[in-house]
Amino acid sequence: MHLIDLRTLQQFVRVAESESISRAAQALHISASPLSRTILNLEARIGFALFDRVGRSLRLNNAGRELLVNARALLRDNERLMLDLQRRAGGTGGTVVLGHMPGALYNGIIPDTARRVQAAHPSIRFQFESALESEQLEELRRGRFDLAVQTQDVSDPALASRVFASERYVLLMPRDHPLATTAEISLNALVEAEWVVTPERAGPSLRSAFTAACRRQGFEPRVACVAGDIVSALALVAHGFGLCVAQESLVRFSGEQILVRALPLLEMQTVYRIVWRVDGLTPAATRFLEALAAPSKAATPRGQRKR
Repeated sequence: MHLIDLRTLQQFVRVAESESISRAAQALHISASPLSRTILNLEARIGFALFDRVGRSLRLNNAGRELLVNARALLRDNERLMLDLQRRAGGTGGTVVLGHMPGALYNGIIPDTARRVQAAHPSIRFQFESALESEQLEELRRGRFDLAVQTQDVSDPALASRVFASERYVLLMPRDHPLATTAEISLNALVEAEWVVTPERAGPSLRSAFTAACRRQGFEPRVACVAGDIVSALALVAHGFGLCVAQESLVRFSGEQILVRALPLLEMQTVYRIVWRVDGLTPAATRFLEALAAPSKAATPRGQRKR
């Protein structure tokens, strides 16, 4: 199969629009003779005529009109492709794929940063993918993710990271729970309470952090039920299944049936790190990192209710 190069298509379109070899040659700043040979060679290559010759004029036949439609579309696509590549190279276009653990977007810092980048560079797009922290690092090394959000230190020399936020955890309970009217919640009350927890997972997780905090205080939590994720846990708390701990930014999703209290005894806090490949940072991802480091009103969790 013989492929048609873009230059031949450009010359064909010009001849079709001019209906004249000489006028098309003038517009293209080339001689008429090589342009005429280009059109004849094109017709010979595809096996049929594209023009009806009427004196010195060339009129497109049905096959020529069909090719003209497709040629214009291909040339437009090529122009858009070149523009997109130029934008990518300059950091003003392209797609940034960002991996994150469930819950990492609730404080609003990552979404607000992405929105600021898009406001400045509308051709940059973002794709957010939820994954466990170990899975994020693997996809980052493979090159499928441009960036990842982690809560643990990253020791891989091929990866770089920096802390961009920290967040404390709070205690959530049903509004009609016996502890709801208690001025100061004792350690013994936490020991006796029933808890809604998230699943145990390989690597860092809310469940492992919560269990470790309880063990530091000398007890194992009494698990009433296990929720598939933290948002499901909030629903179970609202329906009276027990207490749970959650990051403070989740308070705005907790609803009126849930009471939010401070959690001083367990002293849980998480630190968020943005991670990238040392030798594989795209210009668009660089724009995001620069915006993330810049001061913003989104630097603290939003939507928190007074307790």
